Amino acid sequence: MTDGRSMSQTHQVEGQNDRHLAPTGELTIFEAAEFKALLVKLFANDGLVSLDLSGVARVDTAAIQLMLAARKQGRMFVTGISDDLVAKLNQLGFTGSLSE
Repeated sequence: MTDGRSMSQTHQVEGQNDRHLAPTGELTIFEAAEFKALLVKLFANDGLVSLDLSGVARVDTAAIQLMLAARKQGRMFVTGISDDLVAKLNQLGFTGSLSE
């Protein structure tokens, strides 16, 4: 059963760098399982990985929790962080960077 929402485009485009993920649309509880799987795949690569959030329109605490867990790997560079995401992180008491 679907709730009428359109699924975000959180996949890697064929031929793109395996160490780079650029999700688009929403990253909410509805996309959390897919987003987590993509993060796990991203971190299966050695070295620094990048996450570009410039195409993300909306995030919730489920996605933030996944990003903070990924940050603990100590090798993620995050770009395209919106003012809305910064505000949500600050509301949650997180004042550090998502990047390592």
